[in-house]
Amino acid sequence: MHPVIITVGALELLRRRMDTEKKRPVIFVPGLYGSMSDEIVPQTGDWRFGMAASIYEPFIQSLEKMGYKKDENLFIAFYDWRKDCSFCAKKYLKNVINETKRITKAKKVDIICHSMGGLVSRAYAQSNYYERDIEQLIMICTPNIGATDAYYFWEGGRFPSNRNRKNNIEKILIEGYLWVLKKIHKTENDMEIIHKYLLGVRDLMPCKEYGNYLYTIEENENKSFIQYENMIYKNDFLDHLYDTRNLLKKRNIKVTLIGGKGLETNELLRVEPNNEEKWPDGRVVSSINSNEGDGTVMLKSICAIDGDQYTFEGSHTDVLNRCDFAVRKKLGIENDNTENQMDHNLNNYISIRVKGNGKISIKEIDKKKINVLYDEETKEEDIYVEKYDESLQWIIIKNKLENRTYLEYEALDKDDMEITIEDSLGRTKRINEIMNKNKFYRIKLS
Repeated sequence: MHPVIITVGALELLRRRMDTEKKRPVIFVPGLYGSMSDEIVPQTGDWRFGMAASIYEPFIQSLEKMGYKKDENLFIAFYDWRKDCSFCAKKYLKNVINETKRITKAKKVDIICHSMGGLVSRAYAQSNYYERDIEQLIMICTPNIGATDAYYFWEGGRFPSNRNRKNNIEKILIEGYLWVLKKIHKTENDMEIIHKYLLGVRDLMPCKEYGNYLYTIEENENKSFIQYENMIYKNDFLDHLYDTRNLLKKRNIKVTLIGGKGLETNELLRVEPNNEEKWPDGRVVSSINSNEGDGTVMLKSICAIDGDQYTFEGSHTDVLNRCDFAVRKKLGIENDNTENQMDHNLNNYISIRVKGNGKISIKEIDKKKINVLYDEETKEEDIYVEKYDESLQWIIIKNKLENRTYLEYEALDKDDMEITIEDSLGRTKRINEIMNKNKFYRIKLS
């Protein structure tokens, strides 16, 4: 081969390597309940994904396969989701951006965000303290004009039931952390916890641009919509973000909107008047659903602002693992067909919440052999655990239920034992029992 050709080829390889090494740093901003630390729940340790790791760790792994390295050119903006989005943008996201620029010497960053993380990111990008340091904003399943599911939670203190929901992981996380907060703050009042410690949920409710979404049925069976302006709870935060959305274009931020469809999603809510503390704008009795959504957020909400749009079939969390092509394209990374379609979706899992002073172990019987999946000394991959104190523990088991699986509980003291088990189909089992010391309890999981 001619030496000139060899030299040109070597220079091209060197140029590509240098381009790879100079990747603009990426900051990932998770959604609601995607962050955990001592700041949120004492004794839980440093910042991490918490029980949402089952959703977000595979996505971070996909970014690492694109050549990014954590704490070098890949950073995660954890935040206290108990606070409102504007507070989280200023206290948490801005600090991570500043630290990223300091470490990498970059002037701008690319932000990839999921769900509520997109609203936290926009709260900074459209703020009066924005420092022109965002090149791209890649939003995955972000409710840019809100989601009706948030109405259920903020006004009624419950997650909407949907028998056609193919993936209950959002419900598992919301109800799980609500359970944790109630136990820590020693109250069983859902509304007290939500309105005091879950202010971020209020920022997810539909805003004016979503349109009137509550209706009643008149005597002639016609719909009568409740005007947004007359509602007690309006979303001033999203109203402001929508009114100032053009700042994203004026500030030369490249916006990408990635959404999901194909799952029944609550679009309109039928309500009835209610005089109790809950449901001040009306108690939900039914809903009108649409397949133009990801089971949580309508596609029209995700794509309500200007930007390049990509749509994938799948749930609110499935889309994270199906949008690899779009993310690679926006980051300028060559497509890798061998790795794109790895299935990380949470299709088979069990959530176990335990209150009680006892030893917990999870075992499986495989060909007459007993394997320990989890105890105080052992924890297999795809088992996620959080301990909040000596008597509160939450476990999620992912994709490990092919064999006979069971949970064992041994009481260490006389105590009230409370166990809640829920699977990916929404089937729930609750056990409440007064346990004497050394009493043994076995529960089938598979």
